[in-house]
Amino acid sequence: MVKDLVFPVNVHLGQHFTKPPSRYSEGALIKKLEELGIGRPSTYASIMEVLQDRKYVTAKSRVLHPEFRGRMVSAFLLHHFSEVADYSFTANMETELDNVSAGSTEWKGLLKDYWERFSKYCADASKLDGRKVERMLEEKFGPILFPDVDKDSRICPSCSEGTLRFNVSRYGEGYFIGCDRHPKCKYIARSFSQQEDETEPTEESPKSFTPRLLGVMPDSDQKVFLKQGPYGYYVQNGEDKKGLFPKRASLSEIDSITLEDAIELLQYPKILGKHPEDDHPVLITHSKVGYNIKHRRSLAQVPKNMDPKKMTLEPALKLLSGKSVRRIGRPKGKVEKKEPVEWH
Repeated sequence: MVKDLVFPVNVHLGQHFTKPPSRYSEGALIKKLEELGIGRPSTYASIMEVLQDRKYVTAKSRVLHPEFRGRMVSAFLLHHFSEVADYSFTANMETELDNVSAGSTEWKGLLKDYWERFSKYCADASKLDGRKVERMLEEKFGPILFPDVDKDSRICPSCSEGTLRFNVSRYGEGYFIGCDRHPKCKYIARSFSQQEDETEPTEESPKSFTPRLLGVMPDSDQKVFLKQGPYGYYVQNGEDKKGLFPKRASLSEIDSITLEDAIELLQYPKILGKHPEDDHPVLITHSKVGYNIKHRRSLAQVPKNMDPKKMTLEPALKLLSGKSVRRIGRPKGKVEKKEPVEWH
């Protein structure tokens, strides 16, 4: 009856955890493209090749993981080429091309209509201020770029006047967080490596990890911690404070990490000297995948039979001239002279 009191007879408690959709494998992504009407069987292999060659995604255990570079390109296209980046546009274009092949559509008219629209997007994009693009990306990816800092607490710890901002290198060498008063202040808080975009959370790390104090730096009172973030384990020099970016070094395993190991890792990237051809610094860098020699856009892996602690400029130059050297980033056009990068 209405307004009668109701008493529970049995109560069953259940806990449920939601899971994000599974990541795409190459096969699953191709199936999705087919469902959207994008691409043809003859083009799928080249699509997968381009995505991985340009480091938009990486394949780990046959699973595709988006890289930060891929996220940036996607955000830029959706923001400034919205019509072209729309799924339906690509699918409709595929259909029109099939009609051209079948002889039912005149190809010159199709290309003229497409080019008139596309060229307008290109013309508008060519007038964009690079700083405005960086601010758009910073706004969209703020939680990734500044995971531990409030939007209003990004004061440069070096000059105390500037603001920490996301910047894309003008020479295609990567992207970094640095002071907006550059070149007066050359503080760089965080540099993103193009050989290893650490923007995707690891799925192998435990859900909770208590930070471990490894010890204190011998030349200061800075504490050294072993921590876990959304991208895996790392060692950190100093405590977390708003507006500050303590130096960190990523780890592949933590079972036997000691204070001495942490101090060794925290000194990278290390300048070995200047390249004799252009006076730009030659560095040895460290990441989860190992040690590398870096000179501008050239990257050479340090062989496992070489001790990175004993690396000097001479063997580093030999590695940079070897067959295994890779080029990272894209050139922004011919530049007569570039100011050497200072590393902090």
